[in-house]
Amino acid sequence: MYPKPIQELIDALTHLPGIGPRQATRLAFFLLKDRQGVADDIAESLRTMREHIGECAQCWRSLELYTKEDKQLCAICKDERRDARQIAVVEKEADLHNLEKLATYHGTYHILGGVISPLDADSPKRLHLRALYNRVEDLVQKNDKPIEVILATGSTAEGDTTATYIERILSPLKEKHPHLTISRLGRGLSLGAELEYADEVTLTNALTNRK
Repeated sequence: MYPKPIQELIDALTHLPGIGPRQATRLAFFLLKDRQGVADDIAESLRTMREHIGECAQCWRSLELYTKEDKQLCAICKDERRDARQIAVVEKEADLHNLEKLATYHGTYHILGGVISPLDADSPKRLHLRALYNRVEDLVQKNDKPIEVILATGSTAEGDTTATYIERILSPLKEKHPHLTISRLGRGLSLGAELEYADEVTLTNALTNRK
């Protein structure tokens, strides 16, 4: 057993995605013996991030806080050139940035913050599903023009489960408002693929062939 402070750092590092006990131990001892100030830089960056990074009040994208206002919008949501009546629902922020690279999608986004796990009954409660419903409801009530919700989740079992769940909770709005369309990405994505790791051509085909 390592000294308590080192073990606590190792345990904390294992909570990071893709970091197991062995990698966490290597990182902990690197930081312990660091003489170049890397550990201090990381600590300062983490402190700054916690103090100055918030979430967009509409799509949940990360943004830098310039004021103490509770509700701030990101650059995409504030951009009047974007089509506010088209919402791509993605699992995580990395998926948003991947779609933005295509430069072919000009709508807005909604970040769920994860996916629904069939083995975790509480997983829907941790996602921004209520905010999505309220956002779509507000749109259809104020608009008689076509509105599209694109379910841009990955083609994994959890991604499909999440998309089906969203279709179900939005179905009452779709029944009341025929100008609301709910589509999914086309199968340009292979089974089990995550949006974050898809190449641009595959993503373009998936977006173009949504249904």
